[in-house]
Amino acid sequence: MSIELFSPPALRVRRFGRVNWVGLAALYRRQVARALKDTIDGLLGPVMTNLLFLAVFRLSLGPSEWPMAEIPLMSFVAPALVLFAVAERALTATSAAILFDKQVGAMVDLTMAPLTSWERVVGQAAGAATAGLMTGGAVAIVLLPIAGVVPASPLTALFFAAAIALLFGLLGIAVGLWSTRWDHFTLAHSFLFIPPAYFSGMFYPVERLPEIGQRLVALNPFFYGLDGFRRGVTGWGEAEPLFAAGLLLALILATAFAVRLLVRSGYRVKA
Repeated sequence: MSIELFSPPALRVRRFGRVNWVGLAALYRRQVARALKDTIDGLLGPVMTNLLFLAVFRLSLGPSEWPMAEIPLMSFVAPALVLFAVAERALTATSAAILFDKQVGAMVDLTMAPLTSWERVVGQAAGAATAGLMTGGAVAIVLLPIAGVVPASPLTALFFAAAIALLFGLLGIAVGLWSTRWDHFTLAHSFLFIPPAYFSGMFYPVERLPEIGQRLVALNPFFYGLDGFRRGVTGWGEAEPLFAAGLLLALILATAFAVRLLVRSGYRVKA
């Protein structure tokens, strides 16, 4: 009687097909979990910060001093604060995660994974966009009822919020790859994100600006996302929504191709 010894299965190359859906889903879940690991920082922090912003505007600028008759002050400011929270969380979710991985030497876990450059870009950007929408949703749940706003077109608001979240999630990948230390991350956030966001009609109607100011704001992509989101929430806007939607989609595609080139070339994968 012969005894057959156990033999392990033969090793073979695993075929993923055109898209590694398992790896892509794992990267997406990892990105969302990392962005929202700290509930206080990821959700409660933005809620409290933007609630204070809304209170400051309400106390410092009364309804009688607000120059717009078409839309109340609180209804004008609240959607802007929600979208700002979406964009900021999406940007920091990817940039901070990539910079952290580079500094601790964990970037190899991502670069050695069986994922194409497109799968890495899509997984990270989609995860960051989801984190941004979750943060924005938490802020909206608190701010919009206080402002007395009921979304006029929820699908329109969701589209523009998702577009801004995805765009800034992609930009966050570029910022994370470019940064080699936390000073670079702070520089990008303070000088490349905050000024365009604030100079987009967040706290004032663009039509009230001088002509040169209106032309400069018209060059700001964040303005079109904010205006479309505000239109979806309040029913009031300043820009043509179809043009704003088309412009944002074009920017997302252009940014995705540019970021994919950076990822594929291995640009600054080490700190």
